[in-house]
Order: sequence, then C-alpha cells, then structure tokens
Amino acid sequence: MIPRSGYSLFLRSGYWLLSAVLCPFFLLCLLLLRIAIPSKVVSASAKWVLPRLLWGCTPLINIKYASQALGKVGYYSKTFVGTYYERIGEKADFDLYRYELFNLYKFLPRPVVLLIEPYLSFIYLLMKFDVFHFFYDGGILSRTPLRFLEIHLLHAFNKRVVVMPYGADVHELSTMMNREYKFVQLYQYGGSLIRNRSAIRKWIDHYGRWADFCVGSINFDGLYRWDILPVSYLAIDTDMWKLKSGGNDQSGKDDASPVIIAHSPNHRLIKGTEYVFSAVRRLKEEGIPVELLLLENMKNSEVRKALERCDILVELLITGYGLSGIEGMALGKPVISNFQGDVSVLRHYSYLDECPIVQADIDSLYDKLKWLIEHPEARKDIGEKSRKYVEKYHSYVAQQIIWGQIYRKIWFDEQVDTMLLFHPVMGNYSELYNQYCSKQRSTAS
Repeated sequence: MIPRSGYSLFLRSGYWLLSAVLCPFFLLCLLLLRIAIPSKVVSASAKWVLPRLLWGCTPLINIKYASQALGKVGYYSKTFVGTYYERIGEKADFDLYRYELFNLYKFLPRPVVLLIEPYLSFIYLLMKFDVFHFFYDGGILSRTPLRFLEIHLLHAFNKRVVVMPYGADVHELSTMMNREYKFVQLYQYGGSLIRNRSAIRKWIDHYGRWADFCVGSINFDGLYRWDILPVSYLAIDTDMWKLKSGGNDQSGKDDASPVIIAHSPNHRLIKGTEYVFSAVRRLKEEGIPVELLLLENMKNSEVRKALERCDILVELLITGYGLSGIEGMALGKPVISNFQGDVSVLRHYSYLDECPIVQADIDSLYDKLKWLIEHPEARKDIGEKSRKYVEKYHSYVAQQIIWGQIYRKIWFDEQVDTMLLFHPVMGNYSELYNQYCSKQRSTAS
C-alpha cells in the first residue's frame, strides 16, 4: 500500500482549513434563510403535495433509473453528481452537475470553485428539493467540515434523508461474513478499504442513527439498520430491455450452432471471471459448441445489444446479482449467479424464493452451464420466469410502488410497515403489484 505523498496531504489540509473558514458564514446564511423564509416555501410539506426528489451524489446509473421511474408518475425528480464514468456512461445520464450549477464557476479559478461549490450547491438544492437520497459515502457537504452536520441542517428545513448502499461505501472488512467476497474485496480495494475503515464505520453509524429511512440489500454485512429489505433495490427501464422471442434452441450437439455464454465483469476477480473462462474452455475441449461473449469496458448502451445475442448470462460467482443480472433476466435470458452464506433473511422476509436465477458457485459452474446447454426448453422456461421477476421487482413500476410506500411513511407520515413489505406471508407488495397490473389491463381494454 503506497502512502499519500506529503504534498497531497498538505493540499488537502489547506483545503480543509479554508473550507472551515467558510463554515460560519455558510451557517449564518442558513440561519437567516430559515428565519426569513417560511417553511412552506422551502418545503412542499402539505399532505397533498408530492415531495420533490434529489438523487446523489455518486454517479451510479441506478439513481438515473430511480429518478426517471418516479418522474413518470408526477414527481419532480433530479439526479445530482460531480462527474460521470465516461468509460461506461454518458453525460446525459444525469441531470445536475456540481461544477456546472452556476455560470459563475466559468470565470473563477478552479481552487475557488472547489472551495465554495458544496456550500452554494447545498443552499440551491435546499430550496428546490424535499427528499434527499444519498449513499453511505455522504451527501452534498461530504467533503467539508460540516459533512456530519448536513443531515441535521436538512432536517432543520423539514427535509427528509434516505440512504442506500452501493458497495464500497459500506464494505467494512472486519464485518464481512462471506470469506470469498472478503478476499476479492481485499485484493481489489484493500488499500482503500483499510485506509477508509474508520470513515466507513462513521458514515454507517451516522446514517444509521439520523437518517429518516435506510434501504437494505443483500451482502452488506456492515449495515445494522434497514427499514426495508429488498433482495436488490436496483431497477431498469424494462421498456428498453424487452423479452426476445425465439433464440437458440440448440442443445450442444456437434453440428449445432454455438450456444453463446455472456459474462459482464467490471472487476474480474470479484465476478469470478477466471472460472468462467475455465468452464467454457472445458466445455469446448469436450466438443460442446459454445462461444464466450465477454462484455467488458463497454458503454451501457452497447451492453444491451450484446446481451440480446446471448443464450446464457453468467453474472456473479461470488455473491448475489447486480444490474447486469437484472438486464439479462429482463431480456429473458437464464442467469447464473451465486447466493452464498446465510440468506435465510432474504428467503423468509423478502422475495428471494421467487428469484429464478440459476444458483451456481465456482465449483458447480461447469455442471450448471452444461445442463443449461443441453436443455434449451429449460433455458426458455427460466428466461420467461426471469422476465416476470424483473417486471415485478426491478422495473419502473416496481420502483414507483416501493418508493411510493417509502414516501407515504417518511413524507406523509402514514402508518406503513415497510419492513414487512416483501414478507412472503404477511407482506402486501404482491397485492399492490397485482392491483397495478389489473388497473393497466382495465385501462388497455
């Protein structure tokens, strides 16, 4: 692990000191704002008014999808980020950018912009939004001395804060129960996770204590509070990822066209890519016609076209499933992934038992691939079930239902039991989804 250079530490310390100098003036501005402007002006808190939604600040594509989903049913919803991942995304994926919020920034030196931007952004966004959705690595003021005061400032203006995990923001090595996942995380991000261990713990404790709502998910052992527990809260626009009819119905015979196996690694070791290579190589050595389609370093828009070609998608061999698995299921592809360790809470209190993903780990991948190749009818059946699963739990409709229940609880102060929303016996999510589907059918007829 390479320590930070003294020069870098000096610059960071200088920035921190100058930022601290601005804090009293910023807090004074907020105090005057709170006194001068009635709360109804800065907050759409009337019972009949939908809250205005902000999603940030890490540029992950799932906040785009969530924002769009809520925008379709009348919410004013925007994303707010500092940058975007040019390698896989587009600038148009997000709405508001930190350093483009004011034209004034074009005429100021970069260090000055970096210094004043968080405070100006906070005041601007405070006036325009009501519910702030953050990850566990902080919000608008995350790089200022007021980072742990931000949530209290938002509460002072009758705002609500929802937090969600995405991975590195809550990965605390000492609490990881899945040793394989711990190994690959330590290999991939060890220096950062060890260096930031204290900060990660502080953010988890801070939001666990003060956030209005915490979203849970699979494989985040460091979290000890959640107010809703989906298997995964990720979603996609299923209208863009349509079920493809037909497909390769070959069963791996010598004269058959190859069965295409897709795999989409952002980090090879974390996804078990080397074992995918090994399994495909073994299948080829046995004379089974297969082709591996590696979807790596591709734009999100290109991934969809590539996935449409495949017959099987291998997602994660270490744990759970992510956006790639959801995209594959939406296209009606059988997806192979792995749910290691104790997942009973997701089976007994969430909807994991409905998940049609083909369970396989490193040791069983070859056998599961061979079985799927030899049984095209099973591929078709699993693919159809996968599409229905995504429509129910990972579509824009699902987002509208889930977040609608959350806002009923935290914004409209209604008695909504989100903890048991997905409970297989006591929960009412399936009822809400079926009601929506019935309403859509009635409208169509």
